[in-house]
Amino acid sequence: MTGARDGKPPPSDRRDALDDLEARIAETRGRQKPVEKNRAHASMLGLAYRLIVEMLAGIGVGGFLGWWLDKWFGTAPAFLLILLFLGMIAGVVNSVRTVNELRRSLDQNAAGSAREPDQEE
Repeated sequence: MTGARDGKPPPSDRRDALDDLEARIAETRGRQKPVEKNRAHASMLGLAYRLIVEMLAGIGVGGFLGWWLDKWFGTAPAFLLILLFLGMIAGVVNSVRTVNELRRSLDQNAAGSAREPDQEE
């Protein structure tokens, strides 16, 4: 009963308090998991916007340069059509490159997380 005289609770009460604290921490962590899920959705939405911007930038730059060259040289829609088509191709190539980089990054992360439990043993 030395614990009661010092003003400290006995060890069994401290164990109960620690168990209660552990249960509250686990409950709080359980509530935070949907936030991680929302973060993944936000990341995918950001990727979708990035792909759209890359496509539109390629088309816009190609179209503007084609229009400007047609105006400069006095040709009708020749440069506009050629550079618009090349801008579309550039947008698709950039989008494919971005998706491949993302896929490579996800594969590396998955391979790294698969190795972590093996390293603990």
